[in-house]
Amino acid sequence: MKKFDINRFCKVMSRLILIRRRSIIKLFAGLLIGFFVIAIMFFPFFERQPMSDADIRIRLWGNIPFINLVFAMSFFTIATFIISDLGKRQQRINEMMLPATNIEKFLARFILVSVVYPLLIAIAFIAADGLQQLTTMLIFYGGRASLVATWYEYCQSLRTGSPLWVNVEIVLLTNSFTLLGGMFFHKVAWLKTLISLFIIVIGIAISLTTFAYFLYEYTDYELVLDDNALTTVISNLICIGLTVLMYWSSYKLYTRLQVINNRWRNI
Repeated sequence: MKKFDINRFCKVMSRLILIRRRSIIKLFAGLLIGFFVIAIMFFPFFERQPMSDADIRIRLWGNIPFINLVFAMSFFTIATFIISDLGKRQQRINEMMLPATNIEKFLARFILVSVVYPLLIAIAFIAADGLQQLTTMLIFYGGRASLVATWYEYCQSLRTGSPLWVNVEIVLLTNSFTLLGGMFFHKVAWLKTLISLFIIVIGIAISLTTFAYFLYEYTDYELVLDDNALTTVISNLICIGLTVLMYWSSYKLYTRLQVINNRWRNI
């Protein structure tokens, strides 16, 4: 079984979804309740007074930053759950004994946390919007506004004009980092990955600040960052290189999963 087989891959994917069905249901229910509560938390329900569509939209607009925070935390942490169902030894043995190639099994897990889970978040958001509109219509005598439409308008107002490919690079870089964190850490992987990101960012900031300080104090050089084609190409190559490296490292950790679990320190 050295070649990729689509039928075998589909069976692996189906098995994985079946195993994760409870966590999928819990994730959907939790997000649905979370989005719904955030959407309505500032509405004056106890006043029982009619509200216009515009007033409801203004209330929803004020809740969008909290919605975006949930989105950011959700999309950051979901990839760290790539092997959350392999906590026990027998579960790992069952995984390694599956009649499929490592790439098929890893790809199934990658698609689950990088495609299926984000779709689940989007569906929960849309469902929460429908529930929110129904609730406001019943309580505020027909007044309603779409949370999804308000969220889209809010995000459009914050657009910085960055090209689409830049946003795609950022998403892939973040996904590859969290995926690697999920493979590297075994317990509370999402929290340890978040702490690792914080430490890395602080370390880079301190290093750059120290370098700029010594350059300014002890040399005659000036640090100038030109936004030209060369720097753009170099930064893109670095971003792509880091993304590929972290995806490859995640896969290699998966292929050595049993060896790691024999010697690992359970961090």
